[in-house]
Amino acid sequence: MAIAHPTMQQVAPHTWTFQPPATPVAPMKANCRHCRTAVAILNPSPMDLKTGNYVVRGECEHCRGEVVLIIS
Repeated sequence: MAIAHPTMQQVAPHTWTFQPPATPVAPMKANCRHCRTAVAILNPSPMDLKTGNYVVRGECEHCRGEVVLIIS
């Protein structure tokens, strides 16, 4: 059985690339405002911000609310 891992690499100062995994769960966790706990990020997708931070947006594994992980 092959395991697909997502790729997250720093390509320049304050610039990251993210390839979502083949499975619908990101390898990192984010805090859900509704559940008030760290949760897995379902259906992760990158957001492009001009602030120098890298942002991954997805859904909470429990309530399906939006969660956002900011990596600076």
